[in-house]
Amino acid sequence: MTNLEWYKQQLERLKIQKKELKREMQLIENTKKPYSKLKMVNDILTVVLPNGEIMVKIPATVEDFDMVKNASTEKDILDVFIEKKNSQEVNDEIRKHDAMLNIAKGIEFLETTGDFDVKNGSVYLKGINRSLPQLLVEKFAEIVLQYPESSEELKTDERYLSLKRFFMWCCLNPRAEVADSLYEFLVNNSFRITRQGFFVALRNVVTLHGSNELVQFVSEAYTKIKAVWKKKPDDYHVILQPDSNYKMMHSDDMFKHSEEDCEYCDGSGHIACDDEDDLWYDTCDECGGSGKVKVTKQNFEGKVLGSLTELYLDLPNRHDNRFTDDWTKTFDIRIGRVVSMPMEEANWSTQDCAAAGLHFTSNEINYVGCGDQSVLMVINPMKVVGIGRVKGRCYEYLPIMTVPRDEATKILHDLDFDTIDLDEQYVQHEFDELEEKARTNFSIEAKKHEFNIPSISVIDVRNIVDNLKQIKDELRERIQQVI
Repeated sequence: MTNLEWYKQQLERLKIQKKELKREMQLIENTKKPYSKLKMVNDILTVVLPNGEIMVKIPATVEDFDMVKNASTEKDILDVFIEKKNSQEVNDEIRKHDAMLNIAKGIEFLETTGDFDVKNGSVYLKGINRSLPQLLVEKFAEIVLQYPESSEELKTDERYLSLKRFFMWCCLNPRAEVADSLYEFLVNNSFRITRQGFFVALRNVVTLHGSNELVQFVSEAYTKIKAVWKKKPDDYHVILQPDSNYKMMHSDDMFKHSEEDCEYCDGSGHIACDDEDDLWYDTCDECGGSGKVKVTKQNFEGKVLGSLTELYLDLPNRHDNRFTDDWTKTFDIRIGRVVSMPMEEANWSTQDCAAAGLHFTSNEINYVGCGDQSVLMVINPMKVVGIGRVKGRCYEYLPIMTVPRDEATKILHDLDFDTIDLDEQYVQHEFDELEEKARTNFSIEAKKHEFNIPSISVIDVRNIVDNLKQIKDELRERIQQVI
């Protein structure tokens, strides 16, 4: 063998050895862990990275431990320790963060309004020994921050007024859970709160009269004018047309005013007078010499049944305005008249169904009442007896209008449907002996659930009642302005 051949053999051997060494080095690199230490005790997972950084996860699972143990890169380890969130969870975290910042800023402003006290991180309405729930504080803060500090305009903001009154009514409810949870329940289910602090809801009823077209027309038209058009129902009249359908017209549109030639003088303005042989012309008394007279003609066909307000207020007296509940068939339900049951017979429960009380909802209308007709109703928070997930129960409500069952939820959630003024008729009678009613309710609840009595004193009740009575003054002023 020549020297050249020997060198060639050695060179090939070295190449093979080099490849084997590279493969061994690769195997070593592949088996090298991206951490220095790994330990799990109970549910505490501890990992030390090669750079000395220590990472701890509590609580951790066996799956977390195995994922770190089998990790091939540092990123794989970080994925175990960094909780992955979907876009909704991220948005929720951002909302919570922003909300907490707003609450922190808003609480400072709330104290400057003179309506609130802040004690030990909790917010109270002045004169009421019950803290506001966080969601309600957040909403107040949101409203207050839209105004300069100590702005007088804030005191007339409808949202601000309605939320204050809403919480005061809640505090008059002997169930502590109502003041604590009702607002969150209403927000989660898109209920609407009125100017006076009541809220609007839906339920189904059973029709007892075969023909209630007028009841439906009047209640729906009355509510539409107030809630959508934001006009005065007093200015509208209902007309029964020759085809037996109903029509609503504004007073200004019911009659057509025009000028026509005076028939008495044929439009000349003068009347010929003949006294034997003497003929002269005298001014027409009918048109005053102008030759024209003003004529008013009916601009519709049919019979005027009355103003919308008169007809609405008279609905409880109509024979065709009769409904009942599907379950017991015992309740006399009429649009425009309060429906109630003894408070002591109602049952507090977090169930959505199968508990004593008058059920209401915002979204699940097809399952509340199981009747053939949906109605919109106003409820005083003071009279709520149960809150479930999507449904609640009260012991009194005022049905204010019929609504098509397939459109009920859509109507209530329509932002153009403004419920702020829908409770004016109802709120006035709520003030009759209000303080005595509140005390009686607390007394009844005490006999049923002594452990549940909230820290609302007689003085608190009196302060709340005095504050709420401002609503009566507002309504009185509004009535005088209309007159």
